[in-house]
Amino acid sequence: MIGRNAQIAIAALVELAKNEKRMSAVEIAECAEIAQPSVAKVLSTLRNGKFIGSVPGPGGGFSLSRPSDELNVLEVCTFFDLQTAMPDDCTITCDCSDESPCKVCGALKNVDDLRDSTLREITIASLVA
Repeated sequence: MIGRNAQIAIAALVELAKNEKRMSAVEIAECAEIAQPSVAKVLSTLRNGKFIGSVPGPGGGFSLSRPSDELNVLEVCTFFDLQTAMPDDCTITCDCSDESPCKVCGALKNVDDLRDSTLREITIASLVA
């Protein structure tokens, strides 16, 4: 459900929150124990999504664009294409709909709703603590 890039993004955000200073991609990769090319790719995506900012050159690096208690895991996962348990179309030939789901689709929607509410409550700050 949570893809590899989202997991790397969460780890990178946690490292930035822990250190409370600008860090290079190499420093983040070393602290998180993740391959530097993977971290660099994800950092670029996080910057495009305005989760982090960057300063080029010596003394530069990456930093959080918001306080870590304002960044939740659901937001990061959704940005990195969180996959749902609920299929786009019901594969059971029962003629259910979003307004009137069958029991299977209703249960899968409940799984998605529970996952979303749980991930929304988990902030980057709570992962640092």
